[in-house]
Amino acid sequence: MTSTRRALSAIALLATLSGVAACGPADPTAGGPAGGSGSSASPSATASTTSGPGEAGDGAPADDVDGDGKGGDCGKPPTLPAGHLKLKVQLMRDAGGFEAAEAKPHCTPNDWIYGADKGDPTKHYVLPENVKAYLTLGPGQSKQVDHEQLALHVDRCLAQENGAPDDYPEVEAPYGCYGNVYEVTLNAKGEVETMKEIWSV
Repeated sequence: MTSTRRALSAIALLATLSGVAACGPADPTAGGPAGGSGSSASPSATASTTSGPGEAGDGAPADDVDGDGKGGDCGKPPTLPAGHLKLKVQLMRDAGGFEAAEAKPHCTPNDWIYGADKGDPTKHYVLPENVKAYLTLGPGQSKQVDHEQLALHVDRCLAQENGAPDDYPEVEAPYGCYGNVYEVTLNAKGEVETMKEIWSV
């Protein structure tokens, strides 16, 4: 019964998120921001207490994968190195920048999953030409790409997520779309300095 409750709770959680990405051993660690660090988190990354499958007015914690009101079994929420953010890209009007919400960790049977709800507040981020960008190739693998490749990838994954027409260009192998969640660092001007796509199942 416990495994059934966990599976149902995980499905409910994923349905409430507009995009998710897993944190844990499956996270890419090669070629990431700040010298290849695969560390994940944001200074304020804690488990959400304002949304989740157990919070439909019953006061249960957001990581209540068992449905017992006591929370999940993922352990402590992950923390990010200082200066790192995890963002869920919500909108990209052009290659010069994007709108994103803070991606927060939610406990599921598959470990911590990062995502943001549709109504979460967003902020505009400038994406300069010299950004150091990395797209995931799968668990533990990523490849550095240029500004144009990153912008096209984000645009096409957003289109896929939002139900683009059949004739809209799709992301081509070896890349894929994994919830539009990225680990980001900013430069002294507040512009995106590094941007690494987070792989998820």
